[in-house]
Amino acid sequence: MAGLAEPKWKSGQLQLIVGTILFLLVISAGSALACVSGQPSSQSQASIEDAKLPAHGDASLLTGVISPPDEGRDHIWPDHPVEYGTMPPTSGPHFPDPTAPGFYTTRPEFGYLVHSLEHGSVVIYYNPAQLSPDIEKSLRAFVKADSDPEVGVVAVPDADFKYPFILTAWDRMLTLDKYDNQVVAAFLAEYLGRGPESPGR
Repeated sequence: MAGLAEPKWKSGQLQLIVGTILFLLVISAGSALACVSGQPSSQSQASIEDAKLPAHGDASLLTGVISPPDEGRDHIWPDHPVEYGTMPPTSGPHFPDPTAPGFYTTRPEFGYLVHSLEHGSVVIYYNPAQLSPDIEKSLRAFVKADSDPEVGVVAVPDADFKYPFILTAWDRMLTLDKYDNQVVAAFLAEYLGRGPESPGR
């Protein structure tokens, strides 16, 4: 009985097959590395900012939150001198008008920002020197997703603090050595819309 003839591959066909196999191996390895590293893809990262906030933030991400002493809620005029015991302030005397939610490249006076906290907004301080394009994109996405005309995210620059990123709500503060959008999302879920003038969300 005659044996089966072995297939004869042309050189070009063999190179194409080998190239295809190598390409598939590289793609598989890249996907596995992404899973192992735990780094969010651009799509998953975008979903963090855009997702509806849960009722509360992940407690494991908020262990560093501190509760500075409450400094009151008096209204004062902008020409009235005021000093805060906590910097950046998380409570205290403030001006009649709050800062509207938004991403700012110049920091409004603290008296306006404290009024925003009273309304239930979250004020995020960033050091401009640490603001990469990706971080700015993330902050702007949080502002867009979690803001209305009165209560929302207020991102402002300030290079005078020890930490490059500081999250503040009424009587709450969380300092960050580096930006983490998951921590920001957890802080917003826990405190946004829960100031003295908006105790529930």
